[in-house]
Amino acid sequence: MHQSPAWSVRHVATRIHGCDLAVTWRPECWVWTVTVAGEQVASGRSRSQEGAQNAAVQAARRHADDGGKVQLPLF
Repeated sequence: MHQSPAWSVRHVATRIHGCDLAVTWRPECWVWTVTVAGEQVASGRSRSQEGAQNAAVQAARRHADDGGKVQLPLF
């Protein structure tokens, strides 16, 4: 008998305040990252998807309020 796959959300992403935000499920928690121009400016963990999303938005807002500066690596 053919079974359909069971889909679940394990990764969400958005863009706000000039930052890219990503929230990903790991077996023990939700992890979040905030990047600008491919460079990570903040990250963390949360017990819930909503908590991780809120933390990522707050980190992006703090980054934007601080002038949005990013130190890019020198080649």
